[in-house]
Amino acid sequence: MNTLLHSGANLALFTDLYELTMVQAYVADGTAETPATFSLFVRTLPKSRNYLLACGLGTVLDALTSLRFDAESLDYLRSLGKFTPAFLDWLKAFRFRGDIVAMAEGTPAFAGEPLLEVTGPLGQCQLVETLLI
Repeated sequence: MNTLLHSGANLALFTDLYELTMVQAYVADGTAETPATFSLFVRTLPKSRNYLLACGLGTVLDALTSLRFDAESLDYLRSLGKFTPAFLDWLKAFRFRGDIVAMAEGTPAFAGEPLLEVTGPLGQCQLVETLLI
């Protein structure tokens, strides 16, 4: 069981300032809804391994389904003085609407092979990148 996911913690802030700043720029310039695809893969494997086993898809789907910016998260972001009211409104309405294509649980995965691909609006895909990594 993923204790972070099941702890009741708000995962919306499980990101970094870079991701939030990028998404704010997309919202400001009107490109947040541009279609995008992000791939998650391992570039190289440790010398002692020839492959990895894919796992955790259920945890990822649960996290993305419930991902919301609650009042406390929005108040914190507002307190930083780095985000516009329009962007904070965008975050308040945020619901992940993208598609996930992933390897089945237990599938052997090799270096450079996508474990998971996220397709959806650019702003949404960018925002969930750190959470997925």
